[in-house]
Amino acid sequence: MRGQLSIQDRQAQLITRLKNINQKQKIAIKDLKSELAVKDKQIAKLEEQLRDKEKQRREMLARWYKPSKKTENNEPRKPREQSYHRPNPPDSDVNEEHSFPVCNCPICKKPLGNIADTATKYEEDIDLAPRKIVKKYIIHRYWCPNCQTFVRSSKIPEIQRIGPNVMAYILYARYRLRLPYNLIKNSLLDLHDFKISEGEISQKLKEAQELFGKDHDAICKLIREAKAVYADETGWRMNGNNWWLWVFVTEKGIRYAIEESRGKGVPQLALGGKTDRTIISDGYAAYGNLPGDKQQCWVHLLRNAKAASFLLYSDLLKIYFDLTQELIQPVGERKPITEFQTRLQEIIQKKYRDFDAKKIQNRCQKHLPFLFTCLNYENVLPENNTAERAIRKQVVMRKIFGGSRSVDGAKAHEVNTSVIETQLRQNPGQSFFRVMLPLINQRRSRL
Repeated sequence: MRGQLSIQDRQAQLITRLKNINQKQKIAIKDLKSELAVKDKQIAKLEEQLRDKEKQRREMLARWYKPSKKTENNEPRKPREQSYHRPNPPDSDVNEEHSFPVCNCPICKKPLGNIADTATKYEEDIDLAPRKIVKKYIIHRYWCPNCQTFVRSSKIPEIQRIGPNVMAYILYARYRLRLPYNLIKNSLLDLHDFKISEGEISQKLKEAQELFGKDHDAICKLIREAKAVYADETGWRMNGNNWWLWVFVTEKGIRYAIEESRGKGVPQLALGGKTDRTIISDGYAAYGNLPGDKQQCWVHLLRNAKAASFLLYSDLLKIYFDLTQELIQPVGERKPITEFQTRLQEIIQKKYRDFDAKKIQNRCQKHLPFLFTCLNYENVLPENNTAERAIRKQVVMRKIFGGSRSVDGAKAHEVNTSVIETQLRQNPGQSFFRVMLPLINQRRSRL
């Protein structure tokens, strides 16, 4: 038949097709072998990191926990944490007392004998809607015919339309609960049936600023004279513009400052020219030329090293752990700074496979003189978490109500928060109202 292929032609065509398929399979096998080789290298790298991490974990467990018992693998056992139980209130706090005596047995209805044992349980609650306090002052004026003038009693106190308890609650709601003005107004109405406008709330915050003026000046002086100051800064919104909120923390005080600039003039003015002090920061250049010694934050360094190179992070973590152990000892018994600097210099010169490790090594080289300053001083930590925790509250407030609308409002904010946080820091474990309400009444009585 015309056009029909012979048997030889069909076989030749089939052989050609099979050769093409074979060639494609060879190419695919070659690509798979290349990909497998890459995967094998990645697996080897991860296994090496895993072995290093396991070795580090065993070293940390051996240092942190003193084993009293051994596990099956001869590893120290982590001590158990005791559960928390709410303490019973003292008898002086009891407002109501209920007893449940039983005369006859509820089963057989016969009289019972003596009490076998007694169980005492407590239930604590709050008054959700306490009645507001309204004070009425009647002030008489008298005419003195001898002096030809009007007189009145000299015992009349300072009377304001809104009392000190409301001011204390507004400060609590604004700076502890971080509520905007409308929610403060609603909470006073819901909890106390007390009506107030947002303008009155703003006015009360400004009055608190005036009351706490001398306290704020004392905090500023405390910060300037402190031997160790933890400093940090974050963004702050001022009527839609970008400003900066600074924090300066000492053992006994906290000062916040809201300024338009992020330059070194702000900490220079806040800290003064004291030379015998240590400034602990995250390495921001604004603190570099200020008087006094400097301590750079190890937590920031370790965080960046962990993201750049795990092996470099592990090496730095060992130095940091030994550094914290040395800080437990008195200053005279600690290892010299040069010993730690030599160990860090070895890490700086060490070669790591990760590309970003070089950036961390350059940072360590740049800040080498300021990473171990804490060894020369008591109560100086090698981290800036103290300032980070103090500024975190302000960051939460910024996210909730967006910052400040005016410069006056910003100044009221920095004064009030500085005084409140300082008072609570100096009176640990005390409630807000137990600390701040006596201070408000005392400052009002001096007006």
